[in-house]
Amino acid sequence: KKSKFVQGTLFEDDYLIRTLGSLGTQPDIALTELVANAWDAGATQVDIFIPDEKGQKLTIQDNGTGLTKEEFYSRWMKLSYNRLKHQGKMVEFPKGIDLKRYAYGRNGVGRHGLLCFNSEYQVITNKNGTESTFTLTTKNENQPFIIKDESFKKSKQIGTRLEVIVKKNLPNPTTILEVISARFLHDPKFLVSINKQTIQLEEHKGLVESTTVKVGDIKLQVNLIDSKKSRKSTLYQGIAIWQGGRLVGEPSWILGNIMV
Repeated sequence: KKSKFVQGTLFEDDYLIRTLGSLGTQPDIALTELVANAWDAGATQVDIFIPDEKGQKLTIQDNGTGLTKEEFYSRWMKLSYNRLKHQGKMVEFPKGIDLKRYAYGRNGVGRHGLLCFNSEYQVITNKNGTESTFTLTTKNENQPFIIKDESFKKSKQIGTRLEVIVKKNLPNPTTILEVISARFLHDPKFLVSINKQTIQLEEHKGLVESTTVKVGDIKLQVNLIDSKKSRKSTLYQGIAIWQGGRLVGEPSWILGNIMV
C-alpha cells in the first residue's frame, strides 16, 4: 500500500531516554515515579528489590489493579498519556479495597522510569484472569519504543511486576528508601519496602519533632516531618490526619476554616 507521505520520523535508540531529563538519569527520581504509578494503580503494597551490582535484575512488584492487553496498548504505549482525560483524578482500587485517593499521574511520563537503568525492560501485569508479559525496548529506528515480545497465560493474581537488568545508574537502597518513604509516608495504607526493609514514621530522618497534644478529652500524637527528602514536589503536603491506622480525608494546610 502506497504511503501518503514521503518520509516519516526516525528515532535514535536513546531518543526517549534523552527526553526524560532527570527521570532517565537519577535512580531516586525514576523509582519514586514508578512507585507513584503503583499508587495510581490502587496498590497498597509495593516491594522493590535493588541488586548489589550492575548486570543483575531490579524488580518492582505491586498489588494494584494491573492492566489488560488493551489497556496496556492504549495507556503504557501512548506517549504523554493524559490520565486525567482518560481515567479521571481518582484512583481505581482492586475489588474489595475500600479506600479513596487522588492519582499522582498527569502526563504518563513516570512509567518510563525503568529506562534509567536499561533500554530494555519487562512488564508482567495481571488483570481479569490473564497474566500479560511485555518486553519493551527503545532499540528501533522508526519508533521511540516498541513491544519487542509479548505472551499471555491464565492467572488468578492481580498487580504488576516490573523487571529490568541494571546496566547503568545502580541505585543505593538506603537512599532510595529514605526518598520514597518521605513522599508516601502520609498514608499508612500504602506500604513500600526495599530489599525487605521499610521505614516507620518514628524512624524517618525527616522527623523533626514528635509530641502529644491534648484537646479536651482527645489525645493527638503530632509528628512534624521535613518532606524535602522527597527531592520533588508532591501532590500531598500539609497536615495528614490518621485515625485507627487510616488516613482521614486528604492532607491539607487548611483545617476546617483555619489556614495553618
